[in-house]
Amino acid sequence: MFLRKNYGVLFFLFFWGALFSQERQLQRANTAFEKHAFADAKKLYLKALKKGGQSKELYEKLGDSYYLTGDLETAAQWYWVLLSMYSHKVHPVYRDRYVMSLKASTSTDKIDGLSSMLYTNTTTNKEGIDPAHENFVIKNLKINSKYSDYAPAFHEGGLVFASSRNKNSFSEVLHGWNNDPFLDLYTAKKKHDTHKVQKLKGNINTKFHESSATFSVDKKTIYFTRNNYSKRKPKRSKDQLVLLKIYKADYIDGKWRNIKELPFNSDEYSIAHPALSPDGKYLYFASDMKGSYGQSDLYVVTIDEHGNFGTPRNLGDQINTPGRETFPFVSDTGKLFFASNGHEGKGGLDIFMAMFNTDGTVEVHNLGAPINSSKDDFTFIINEESKMGYFASNRNGGKGNDDIYIFRQINSFKEFPRGKKKTKKKLERVIDLKPNKDGTTSL
Repeated sequence: MFLRKNYGVLFFLFFWGALFSQERQLQRANTAFEKHAFADAKKLYLKALKKGGQSKELYEKLGDSYYLTGDLETAAQWYWVLLSMYSHKVHPVYRDRYVMSLKASTSTDKIDGLSSMLYTNTTTNKEGIDPAHENFVIKNLKINSKYSDYAPAFHEGGLVFASSRNKNSFSEVLHGWNNDPFLDLYTAKKKHDTHKVQKLKGNINTKFHESSATFSVDKKTIYFTRNNYSKRKPKRSKDQLVLLKIYKADYIDGKWRNIKELPFNSDEYSIAHPALSPDGKYLYFASDMKGSYGQSDLYVVTIDEHGNFGTPRNLGDQINTPGRETFPFVSDTGKLFFASNGHEGKGGLDIFMAMFNTDGTVEVHNLGAPINSSKDDFTFIINEESKMGYFASNRNGGKGNDDIYIFRQINSFKEFPRGKKKTKKKLERVIDLKPNKDGTTSL
């Protein structure tokens, strides 16, 4: 009897010890996830799973950890487990992510059938996709590295772009998002049909992330994205996250100096990926600030003749979705391009073009193949006069995690099939991207 009681006590202690270990492992994983250290979070969630952990939250976060680092095929596997085990309790966003992730490795026919099943009785936006017309010819750039290269910007007849290729002592420190070195800004200037790559001169690059640059018309001002960084140290939010801010710098004596952060930045949400209008009077960007429709939305802010900024305004729910809208670009003729995983696409982030009608409605066009793929496609820029441009993608066949591709446009945008109008409500006159005759852009 005594022996049986002791066995009962031992079993009780073992059971609760194992349960406590699972909970502690899950808490550590959640902490890493909340700090956007997704590479670490993946390992910790898998350890929690091996220790017997099993919950809706665990499978959600495990799927998200792969989804947010671009491993969509593995994300699809974990979302499938989630949907299989908790089908009636799963939020519609996970059905969306499962379909988008599955597109990375499954035929379109299968996806269409699956979509009709998964989206029954949901409110998911299902506007049509433009057919995949061959409107572009693309080619991988020679300047790509085995790391991440993306966010191209036109500058001085060449490019400025973000890359994690840096191999000095600072960049050997890997950031937790995907275990890549931190990003810096580089220039690529053409020289005898080759490209000479070097870091931007000045004190723009730090030991943290810098990316997504845009330049004023006179090329004397740069706006760029950087981690929240001050006095050589990162600044954290209340949730202990190092978020993103937009900074500006002046070109003085051949170097970028006088770096300042923009006044509407915040320590509590991210503001990132700036894009100037052709006349330099409006700055577009992505943010997850309070009042956003989704994971991140597109915003616009005015810049007056003295360089003062107005109040940022959301571009509205005809462009922004419950998903992620990011990396805006305004072409020389005033067309708005952006990346999104919330509008109907081919998988991951796709590149879209917004067309603004005189009645206040907006037509959102998917650029189709070969610009868009089943992977992430983003940071699209184009010179509409030369019909040449660049974008980035992590599609199969590249040199690194993200590669920059050059493209030539074959058909004009006027020849693209007309998309469906977003008519839930008319877009307030937030923007009119078409420049006026005097070169200005009207709000």
